[in-house]
Amino acid sequence: NQGTLYLDGIGDMPLSFQAKFLRVLQEKAFTPVGGREIHRFDARVIAASNRDLRAMVEAGAFRRDLFYRLNTVEIDLPPLRERPFWERRSSMILRSFP
Repeated sequence: NQGTLYLDGIGDMPLSFQAKFLRVLQEKAFTPVGGREIHRFDARVIAASNRDLRAMVEAGAFRRDLFYRLNTVEIDLPPLRERPFWERRSSMILRSFP
């Protein structure tokens, strides 16, 4: 409780599980597999994906309601190969090898 849940590869989550996860986020409670007690869930959620979730929403491969629930602050990081800093560093590194 009051921690942080980091989900890497949220775009790989099956649609059937997306619905269950959305319910956990909305109700802030879950029942573990094989359990009978309801556990309260109070945590920050950080979700990451290397896929274009907006395009997946439009294609029906990702739930729109879950996307909007998760997408409160969006940080778009380009791959290292597309960053100018990396281009300068990689050329310097490559030149240092005979």
